[in-house]
Amino acid sequence: MSGALGVRLSARREAVGLAVFGAGFGTYVLIVTAPGRYTTTTTIPFSAAVGGLYLVAGLLARLRRPGNRVGLMMLLVGTGWFAEDLQISLDPVVHTVGLLVRSASSGFLIPLLLMYPDGLLRSRTDRVLAGAGYLTAFVLMPLSVPFSTSVVPNLLLVHPVGWLRQATDVVQFVMSGAVVAALLAHWTTATRPARRVLAPLYVVGLVGGLASALDGMLGTGPSWTHTPLINIAHVSVLLLPLAFLAGVWRVRLGRTAVADLLRRMPLASKEQLRDALAKALGDTSVQVGFPAPDAVGYVDSQGRTLSAAPGQQVSPLERNGRRVGVLLHDPALREDRYVLEAVVSAAALELDNQRLAAEVRTQLAEVRASRARIVEAGDEQRRRIEHDLHDGAQSRFVTALVTLRLARRRLATQRAPEPTASAELAELLDRIAELMGEGMDQLRDLAHGIHPAVLSETGLVAALEMIAARSPCPVRVSATEVPELPRPLAATAYFIAAEAVTNALKHAHATTIDIDVRHEDGVLRLAVTDDGIGGADPDGGTGLLGLRDRVAVFDGEMTVSSAPGRGTVVAATLTTGRAGRSQEVPAEGEDGRG
Repeated sequence: MSGALGVRLSARREAVGLAVFGAGFGTYVLIVTAPGRYTTTTTIPFSAAVGGLYLVAGLLARLRRPGNRVGLMMLLVGTGWFAEDLQISLDPVVHTVGLLVRSASSGFLIPLLLMYPDGLLRSRTDRVLAGAGYLTAFVLMPLSVPFSTSVVPNLLLVHPVGWLRQATDVVQFVMSGAVVAALLAHWTTATRPARRVLAPLYVVGLVGGLASALDGMLGTGPSWTHTPLINIAHVSVLLLPLAFLAGVWRVRLGRTAVADLLRRMPLASKEQLRDALAKALGDTSVQVGFPAPDAVGYVDSQGRTLSAAPGQQVSPLERNGRRVGVLLHDPALREDRYVLEAVVSAAALELDNQRLAAEVRTQLAEVRASRARIVEAGDEQRRRIEHDLHDGAQSRFVTALVTLRLARRRLATQRAPEPTASAELAELLDRIAELMGEGMDQLRDLAHGIHPAVLSETGLVAALEMIAARSPCPVRVSATEVPELPRPLAATAYFIAAEAVTNALKHAHATTIDIDVRHEDGVLRLAVTDDGIGGADPDGGTGLLGLRDRVAVFDGEMTVSSAPGRGTVVAATLTTGRAGRSQEVPAEGEDGRG
């Protein structure tokens, strides 16, 4: 990391140094050439504008992307442009030096056009053309100076060669045509995102290249075509750095698409996520790779195995060091590095959120299933205990009581040898029979509280009416037609009513209690209302708290309204559709006894 940082800092220092040198050199050239220029050449303001724009744009590009050589080449083009201006001076020394570097900017401009936008010469043709451009500008042109004449005396002139100027024009014409052909080849093979990046520079570059080619073909002598063609070429050279700056600004505009993407998240489906990312990046070939169910490889939004198409770039989507997916996109998007990084981060955030949401849903389903299993297990255990009490201990109590009564009758029919002893034995037997009767009543109440048999035999409404019949104060039960309910749901409704009635009698000192139960559209609604003192704390005991867990199993809700002096209303809604599924995957709870 420190090595990469050092390279970036070195590139930036180099760019600043070259820009300062270019600006100083350009100022010197403009001052030197100010006293006199060719009448047919560009003006000082125009030369200053072209060279200055290249230096500024190149500096910004190099500072923004230190690893991209485009900025460096633009700085060299700007410096070379000022160097070319030396030849238009009327001073023989300055003019002669200028002849040696009269194609300096073209020598750097050809590689710049070929390597834009990523700063790389990717094909052999591009590398050959770039080398030919350097060779022409910095070898061929200087070697022709001793054999070239000009308006201002050439101090290096050895022997004039009349055809040499035409030969160099032909070379420049061929070079311009070859560059134009290479740029057209780049355009035809470029993808849509790449063309968006290339378009500004290519339009200007192609116009300037064609103008230069035509001027070279028609000649640079006194012709009506020379001036307009050379002006078009010069204007194109002026617009090239502006086109580059427009490309930089277009990247900034791309951030608006990223902001819009972030505003529209979270997205509901994988397909919507892919479409949103494609829109933000302007690349219809974008594919999002989601982790495969078997954790091997990635799948697309349709669940198909995902593989990169030829030439596609793969960007990993990572959150907190964990890979949550991959993004397949056009490699040209790397030039919009800030936009691409922002979209990749947004996509990683969305995928990680979807993963976490899925995990939460899975855990919630597991909790609900666990609750349901606990409720079902508890109810099943209550039914078993009730059955054991009824068929076991209670039946034995009945048998013992019948036996005692039979013994009492036999004792009454037999003449005892001692009347006093017989009377005492009869009284003892009567007392035992009375205690056993009371024990049977208590055992029946216990079995009914654990799990009322009437709930399984005749349904919820009959069980609620039994609560009313056993209450020491008036309890009214009003009910619509309630269908047969799943056993866990019916037990939950019963225990809510039983707990509410018990609390109204024990704590609220109620004189009347109303139980209302209704079933509509797959929802069971239960309300227990009393006229007691109110002020109940729903969180103060374990009975209602435990019942809330049971209610949650059925996607239901239980509320307690208890204003002081206004009585208490315990209301619950239970989804009977959910309950039907709960019997397959049962849920949790408490017995609801207060």
